Amino acid sequence: MVYATWAQGFRPGGINRIATVPPYKSDLLTSYEVGWKTAWAGNRVRFNGAFFDEQWKDFQFSFFGQNGVALFTIAGQAEIKGVETSLEWAVNSDLTLSSGMALMDPKLTENYCGQLDANGNSITNCPVPLAPAGTQLPGSSKFKGNLTARYLFRVADFDAHLQSSVVYQTSTWSDLRVVDRGILGQQGAYALTDFSAGLNRASMSMELFVSNAFDRRAEFSRYAECTATACGPVGTYIIPAQPRTIGLRFGQKFD
Repeated sequence: MVYATWAQGFRPGGINRIATVPPYKSDLLTSYEVGWKTAWAGNRVRFNGAFFDEQWKDFQFSFFGQNGVALFTIAGQAEIKGVETSLEWAVNSDLTLSSGMALMDPKLTENYCGQLDANGNSITNCPVPLAPAGTQLPGSSKFKGNLTARYLFRVADFDAHLQSSVVYQTSTWSDLRVVDRGILGQQGAYALTDFSAGLNRASMSMELFVSNAFDRRAEFSRYAECTATACGPVGTYIIPAQPRTIGLRFGQKFD
């Protein structure tokens, strides 16, 4: 199957909790997508994917202002172009391999000057923009990927499985503004690996798992509790990945 979609959506505007900071308008996202869903080799291989282009008008973003109050504003135009795919391969009746990836270019397409005009529109013409056109959007990596292998077998009267999975993403930024993001620092690329082994019979299940098996200190977020220029140099907080965790799960299904 080959398909194409067009969609629009918005988030409503609002007011900020500090009276001197102006309210912010709603934003509008227009997305275009062309994709495919295919099956090969007697349905043992499935390959799906899509090319997409998202046009983001007056996109909203938040940041910490004075006294740690979260403020919202709009930042003109942005765009996210990319491709995403998924691949599943049933090697045989016992072994299945699956993977997915997304390759994106999330960026501003206009300068962000940090000011609004009388109509609440973002001003894009200024001598030194807080974020020039082409700046990577905060919280968005340029590549994400995952790979999973699952093997099924029998142990006595039990259905058993072994599974391994890894997820990877490239670096991201926590703030749109160039100076502030430089103070907070970049969230580095990371890869996290999980393992599990389990037994199932009838309505009961048991699984031994190891999450973040190699104990990577991946960073999910970086922030300061007030403006980055004031708090960031001495107080940048990091939300890390959960450290290596080993556990045992039990399950019971009821009719």
